[in-house]
Amino acid sequence: MKLHKPNAEPARLDEKFWMSVCGQPTPSTRDKFLYLTIHEFSRLGPGRFSHAKVAGRLDVTVAMVNHYFGSRNGLISEAAFTVYSRYVDEMARAVAAAPRDPVARLRAWIETQIVYAVSVTGWSAVLNYPSVALEDVLEFEQTFRAAMTAKFNLNISRLAQLILDVKSNTVSAVELTEENLDINNYLSNRQLVALGSSISMSTLGAAVWAAGSHAPSVESPEARAVGDFVLDEHVNLLVKVAQTFD
Repeated sequence: MKLHKPNAEPARLDEKFWMSVCGQPTPSTRDKFLYLTIHEFSRLGPGRFSHAKVAGRLDVTVAMVNHYFGSRNGLISEAAFTVYSRYVDEMARAVAAAPRDPVARLRAWIETQIVYAVSVTGWSAVLNYPSVALEDVLEFEQTFRAAMTAKFNLNISRLAQLILDVKSNTVSAVELTEENLDINNYLSNRQLVALGSSISMSTLGAAVWAAGSHAPSVESPEARAVGDFVLDEHVNLLVKVAQTFD
């Protein structure tokens, strides 16, 4: 798998940049705020991110943050939801593009989770520890929690179906969507819930390590030298666990 870490340098805000981050060469000022925030937060993390600097780079006043998003926390909350939504969609696209083989599809899901998480490193604290990273968790909960929960349920159910496909050596004819998802059908299989959660958490842990954010090993040349091998073997192990699921 190819890992793409956020560039350490500020991006040049040209049409090529906007196309890469939001699919539009000339987005609205609101979208510029949103997607430049996503980019800069990925690069800098919550500690160094500055919404005032984002406004300065866009050549608008900081007051425009309140105009468009209600507050700095409103901006970060919407950006966090956008990042998570794109993350779930990216894994779905990777699975759909994989060969029609159950193992290949499961590997695509796992590898894309790692690759995407590495590409938006700075968002890990917000998505995993919102009470620490956000100034007003209540604002986030009220605005985005229901939509994010729906995305989470869809994502974990897709993983569950991929595990069942690997076990049966078949590929499901119907791809799960928010419209056809029956979350209770998934939750009724407690062993499958536990296995899917373990694979997801284990993969997320691999992404944290791959991003270079694991303090004990980040300076270890020995650990970095075998990094790609370790990640590949990690994915192989998770696939084997799914294959032997009972």
